Formats: sequence, C-alpha cells, structure tokens
Amino acid sequence: MSKSKSSQSSSVTNTNINNVLDGGAIKESFDFASGIADEAFDSVNNAIGSMESVTSNALSSNENVIEEAFDVVDGVTSEAFKANSTITNSALDKLAEQNSKSMDALAGLQGEQSANNFKLLEGIQKTIRNDNSGGATEVLENQKYLFAAGAFVVAVLLFFAFRGGN
Repeated sequence: MSKSKSSQSSSVTNTNINNVLDGGAIKESFDFASGIADEAFDSVNNAIGSMESVTSNALSSNENVIEEAFDVVDGVTSEAFKANSTITNSALDKLAEQNSKSMDALAGLQGEQSANNFKLLEGIQKTIRNDNSGGATEVLENQKYLFAAGAFVVAVLLFFAFRGGN
C-alpha cells in the first residue's frame, strides 16, 4: 500500500514535530511550567505569610492603641468627675453659707417685726383704754408722772432746806 503525497507530507510534519518535542523538550517544558507554578505558589504563600504577619502586627498595634485610648479616656473622665465634684461641692457650700445668712437675716427681721408689733399693740391698747375711759386714763397717767415729779422737787427742796440750816 502506498501512501498519497499529502499523507506522506503530513506524516513527515508530525514526525518532525514529534522528533523535536520528543527529545525531552516536552518533559523539560512540563518541568519548567511546574517550577514556575511552584515558584508562584511559594510567592503566594510568602505573600500570605507576610500579610498574616502584617495583619497580626496591625491588630496588636490596634489593640495597644485602643487600650491606651481607654486609659486616657479613663484618666480624663476621672479628672472630669473630680473637677465636677469639686465645683458642685463648692457651689453647695456657698449655697449653704448664703442660705445660713438669709436665715439669720430673716430671723433678725422677724425679731424686729415682733418688737414693732408689740409696740403697735401696746399703742392700740392705750388708745382703746382712752376711748373706753373717755380720756381719763391718759389724764390719770399724766397726773401720776406729774405728782411723782412734784414729790421729787419737794424732796429736793426739803433736803436743801434742812441741810442749809445745820
């Protein structure tokens, strides 16, 4: 059986390709591709390891920053509460002092008002007595002082009279 010319040409081409590739080039190509793939996987693994390390360090740093922030906030909050307590206590002390002064002033005013009320009631009583007695109580009161003053003058005159005679 003889092959046709086109069939022979195809067979020669395939044989030439097989001969070129068959000399270990296919194995070397696969070995090269496998090496590149291994390098790529190693690079990816290294990148993942680096990212893992960077992420771990970032999380650790973030944790430290958050702890420091909480410490600062705690300190600031504590200082703010102390300052607020001091201001509040000072305000309450001043309010208590002012309240005490107000109470003292009120007590003084009430005492003065009571004395004024007593004098007013005394005057009202005298007015009522005078009205009830037709003014005789006032006259009798004045006469009492007049007689007391006259008795005093007579006593002084008698004293000088007897003293001057000795």
